[in-house]
Amino acid sequence: MKFSSIIYSTALLVLSASVQAKLECSLEQTKMYESALDYSSTLQDMIDEASRLDKPVVYLDSGLFEIDPEKPIVLKRGVSLKGSLNEPTILTAKNKNSTASIEVYHENQAWAIQNIVFENVNIVVEENKNEDETAILGNLFFNGGRGSVIAQYGQRLYIDGNIFLRDHLHQAEKMIPSYNDTNTGVLFQTQKNSVVTNNIFGMDLRKMDVLEPVVDAQLKKPLQDLKFIHECLGRGLADEQGYLSSGLQMYFSKDITIKENIMNATFPDTRNIAQDHGISVVGSNQTYIYQNFIAGWKIADMGGAIRLTSAVDGYIMSNYFANAGVMMYAAVHADFMQVSNMVVHNNFLYRFLNPKVTAAEKEVSGWLYEGITFFDFYTARLNYTIRPPIWNASVPISPWGWHIVVSDNKFGASEGLDPNFISLGNLDPNEALVDRKNCYVTEPLIPGSEHEQRIPLLWRQNYQKGVYTKHGGRIPHKMMEHTGDDLADQIPAHLRNLKIPDYWKAFTLKNDTIPMISPDTPCYSRK
Repeated sequence: MKFSSIIYSTALLVLSASVQAKLECSLEQTKMYESALDYSSTLQDMIDEASRLDKPVVYLDSGLFEIDPEKPIVLKRGVSLKGSLNEPTILTAKNKNSTASIEVYHENQAWAIQNIVFENVNIVVEENKNEDETAILGNLFFNGGRGSVIAQYGQRLYIDGNIFLRDHLHQAEKMIPSYNDTNTGVLFQTQKNSVVTNNIFGMDLRKMDVLEPVVDAQLKKPLQDLKFIHECLGRGLADEQGYLSSGLQMYFSKDITIKENIMNATFPDTRNIAQDHGISVVGSNQTYIYQNFIAGWKIADMGGAIRLTSAVDGYIMSNYFANAGVMMYAAVHADFMQVSNMVVHNNFLYRFLNPKVTAAEKEVSGWLYEGITFFDFYTARLNYTIRPPIWNASVPISPWGWHIVVSDNKFGASEGLDPNFISLGNLDPNEALVDRKNCYVTEPLIPGSEHEQRIPLLWRQNYQKGVYTKHGGRIPHKMMEHTGDDLADQIPAHLRNLKIPDYWKAFTLKNDTIPMISPDTPCYSRK
């Protein structure tokens, strides 16, 4: 996108020489943060004047500035906001138990919000339907209420190079949340033609320096601000900042690209917390999710990294899933139910979750909780006339799942754990295209079996009776065949041969005992 690249061109020139320098915490640098300035009226007046005089940018100084949650700041026509390229510009809510807002309406065009730290302050974008691109770039968000960025009924929004954090005090409380009980970094509602790229969602601040070598230049400025706040200002930041229910939630949206992000809610590998899904897609079409690293959204009812519910034309490519997977559900959450034209290709799924914090065995015994999963809740509940759904082999076959492609994915597991497999739930077998290239890279589920490296398919809860893995897991009964067809033509040309980024190299999870393994690991072959 031309607009955002122009904005970054000047910022990176300044940062490239300074970001690697040793951090200094001099009194001269820190004294401006000793007390917060009441800034609501001042900031709004600056924006109003800039709009009246056709000045395109309001430049904010370094410092700590309070915003009144009762008086949202409105970014008027023709105005962008930019923070300091030196010490951070911090906008903080006056009442820490409330969320203040920067609001942007359709009258504003070609605007950007860049290089600002938002502490309990979010950005709400309403009905930006202009042809000009708009951008949220290089910011650092702490907490942020329902969502740090909320975009509704708009288009052409570019969210690039931001960091979204949430602490324990602002986590969701319900293990099975409703729409209003959850939270997220980015929330799209009826949004179109927008991109979320090169962002970090969640972080353990003790590992901040490990991230820097593997992230793109767009993230250098918010990382620099985060380090300064954490090490110099003594603002009491907790090390654990991964308590996001979701990284991104989207409803009834179209043509959304989510690429090259780090989603790092890593704490469920040591204890249970309330979560939703890393990426939750509901009632949307033309969704492109590729080259992301997603860790910490465990495979369970309200988890699983990526959930696509009542979605059409979804492409999940070249992602690294740590203790996570892909779920495709037909349900009545949207104004249509079908799950159609889903392509899950060239992803790497690595399972290593401590059994003590996994979901209860009775919760993970079905097709809902495997590495790649399809399930039609509506049909399994007999058109929503019964509850719970039918969980056994008598479940009716779905009329709502069409053209589900699963190709060339790799699964692995740490020592002592069974790897995941592919569950097609109650999908019509004629609508499944699962090729033989889906393989294990570590010891397979059934060592020594024919085609042992090939990932088994579970269908309609049919397991082999009385047969178990060496770790006590159940084994799918062979009810469906993998296709021998070449599925390359099912992959959009611009999404073929994408490399999984090196983000995984920065992570050592399971209480810092097990590192990630390379997505380039070849398919398992007995020595």
